[in-house]
Amino acid sequence: MLEINDVSVANRLQQLRVEIASGQLVGVIGPNGAGKSTLLQALAGVTPSSAGWIEFNQTNIDKCSAHRRRQLLSYLPQYSKFSEPVTTCDLLKLSQINLQATPQQRKDWRTSAIAKFQLDALRGRPVTELSGGEQRRVAIACMASSNRPLMLLDEPVSGLDLYHQLSTMDWLKSCAQQGATVLIAIHDLALAAQYCDHLLLLNKGQQLAFGSPSEVLSDTNLASAFQVSVDWLCHAKGVAMLTRRLDN
Repeated sequence: MLEINDVSVANRLQQLRVEIASGQLVGVIGPNGAGKSTLLQALAGVTPSSAGWIEFNQTNIDKCSAHRRRQLLSYLPQYSKFSEPVTTCDLLKLSQINLQATPQQRKDWRTSAIAKFQLDALRGRPVTELSGGEQRRVAIACMASSNRPLMLLDEPVSGLDLYHQLSTMDWLKSCAQQGATVLIAIHDLALAAQYCDHLLLLNKGQQLAFGSPSEVLSDTNLASAFQVSVDWLCHAKGVAMLTRRLDN
């Protein structure tokens, strides 16, 4: 269970209160500047909260050590920046530093991540020589190689082609189904509606709605947060949307 108790970040978030059960894929949505990245940073311990507290499985994340936090969660920032010509294979190993796991477990996690994100041909290449989309896949594979129970990802499918967007979302869904608590900041509302168990809608640093996609993505909420109206095209295999600006 992830409990966000009246968490505030000065000038960016205001008294968020949400409880998220284990085994859930939750999409954090909202317009630019709504506080999505700030929330994930606060959960990851990157940005300190100015009020409230965060608990995961009865551990106060705000007060636990960096080592303890490392065992609980993994965090993917919005932008993956690589400045050193480390090979993909070595970067995956570096991502596992200080994890409490056996050498065989770490090896198995790396092998699984390489296969899942189709990185075999990139194993020996420096990450600085890869395309933006390839670098993003490597960054996500680093997260997969850590295999943590709380996963925080900021725009994980940004920069990926359509195939790898779906592949990544399929993987995140499977992680949740296996018991992980997964939070993602995501702009693509159609993908969010298709994959997420719950959505947290933020606007101007405040919680506007939390619930199932059908509850959160209402005409009223979309108009209030995004100033758009949406026609949904729903199919058993996916969701699409047609949007119109309300100021047209």
